[in-house]
Parts: sequence; C-alpha cells; structure tokens
Amino acid sequence: MTKHEWRDKTEDGEHIYYRATLHAGRWEFYSTLKSDPEWNKHEIFPLVVMEDLRDVLWRKHQRKKLPLKHVEQIDKMIEDLREAEPEGTAEEE
Repeated sequence: MTKHEWRDKTEDGEHIYYRATLHAGRWEFYSTLKSDPEWNKHEIFPLVVMEDLRDVLWRKHQRKKLPLKHVEQIDKMIEDLREAEPEGTAEEE
C-alpha cells in the first residue's frame, strides 16, 4: 500500500489535510480538518484537489520514489472529471 498526504488551507484559513492511498490497484481518498480528528472518505476528490494530488505524485516520481503508472492512473481520473464537467464551467486560458 502506498499513502500520499498533503495539506492546504480552506477559504476560512483552516488547515485541511488530504490522503490518497493505493492498495491492490484501488485508490481511496480521505480528508480531514485540523479541528476534526475523523478522516472523511471520498469516492473521488474535486478536480482542483485531484490536480494537487497529481502534482504530489509527479514530484515523487521525479525523485524515483513512485512509478509513472500511478501518475498515469490519476491523469485518467482527472481527464474523466474534466469530461464530466458541464459545458462552460471550465476556466478559459
């Protein structure tokens, strides 16, 4: 099993912690707030959080701590999330 953790801040300035685990080829996603000791399980993270996870994984891959196939699995999930977004909600570059 591999576990990846990182943190961010909410709009209120509170720390939110994320965890993604890969076990037996299946990804599981969790989050918790600093003020809440319980981890909440998610089917999948929102797109912006999945992009953060991809960045975490990519940096680990560059340091040869993670196989490329894990990054590619998350890339596929991100692609599926983008395709599922309603037309016109994606930000224009």
